[in-house]
Amino acid sequence: MTPRARILLAEDRSLTRERIGAALRDSGFVVLPASDGAEALARFESEGEGVDLVLSDHGMPRLDGLGLLRAVQRIREVPFILYSAGAEPEVVFRAGRGGALRFLPYPFRIDEQLLPTIAEALAAPVRRAAPVRGAARFLGGSEAAARVRAWIRRIGPTPASVLVLGETGVGKEVVARALHEESGRAPLVSFAVTELAESLLETELFGAERGAYTGSLQARAGLLEHAHGGTLFLDEIGDAPLALQAKLLRVLETGELRRVGGSAARHVELRIVAATHRDLPARVREGHFREDLFYRLAQATLCVPPLRERRGDVDALAAAFLSEIAARTGSVVPAASPAFFAALRAHAWPGNARELRAALQSAVLWWDGARPLEPEDLIEAFGALRPSLDAREQHERERMLDAYRRAGGSQEAARRALGLTRAAWRHRWRRFGLAALRGGLE
Repeated sequence: MTPRARILLAEDRSLTRERIGAALRDSGFVVLPASDGAEALARFESEGEGVDLVLSDHGMPRLDGLGLLRAVQRIREVPFILYSAGAEPEVVFRAGRGGALRFLPYPFRIDEQLLPTIAEALAAPVRRAAPVRGAARFLGGSEAAARVRAWIRRIGPTPASVLVLGETGVGKEVVARALHEESGRAPLVSFAVTELAESLLETELFGAERGAYTGSLQARAGLLEHAHGGTLFLDEIGDAPLALQAKLLRVLETGELRRVGGSAARHVELRIVAATHRDLPARVREGHFREDLFYRLAQATLCVPPLRERRGDVDALAAAFLSEIAARTGSVVPAASPAFFAALRAHAWPGNARELRAALQSAVLWWDGARPLEPEDLIEAFGALRPSLDAREQHERERMLDAYRRAGGSQEAARRALGLTRAAWRHRWRRFGLAALRGGLE
């Protein structure tokens, strides 16, 4: 055990802090105590290279253990041990994502659990968390998420064309990137068929020879050639024009393409992963999608389940999105109360993971940083316009949310202020997607 190693101890409960600190000092360590995460971060910054290990509780005011972990890792690599009563699954997951070397459930036995863990952490080389790649990109602990990851690992290394189906925002692009990373191919080229007007799609995908159209002063390769040796991800394939579908089918069947305005066949070797939120079999029956292309793309098919069917994945996704938002803005990862996670799990998320990310971004914008995120921080996110509601319903929804805000989060007080019956309030509250907000009727 390293003599006189300096341990930064972050614990808001004074008796626990004193008990752990005394045991560490008796074992030969120098202890730098801090009463919460914010104080610990300030001390870590002021001590420079003088901290050999950070030992932190998770549940602390101002800045929790995970927030401290993220902030510390941005400053300097250092062994970090996080502990928490109950060892909530999302806490363990986020700790691993953040680079914590060890996670201990609390209470622990100091001599038998804590001291050996400290010795092991100090002896091990400091490392950052490995970047998430391949099937691990598809987050979540549900059986559905596990099945998706297993499917990606099985299909990823094969050369099969893949069709990924699922609602908007469900994570089809994540699946495509994971498949590519499992394949060992390079490069990955992504393109949404709906990005360009129909007249420009063929040139973008197939390229063009010099003089093929007005203003074409030099030859240019298309995305199919750029993806040679790798993967081409075609999003929104269900909206591809029929003429383009015929040309894509030829590439898939022969491995050859012709640039616009050219006659020479060019060989390409690539894998196509296509995705759509459309009901593609229905598009085939209606004559809007070629049946032969459908079967050629669907050598392997995955239908990604919507988030409402895998509520158990919400915590892991939310944790990852909060970390992503913090990294992008250069801030600490917000602490979040159990009620906040419960509110996220209770919401239907018709926009799936994309809507969840947007809601968390909104919540962080309204968060004051002085307390954990609470369900009330989701009011503005849940108050955004919803495509499924007409103008009258949008107006009524905003009236209810405004009354809810003015009533301090009490649905009962808001209901009375608007003069609605309990039955009418409950029906509209659920219809408008607000059931996750607390303060239920009395």
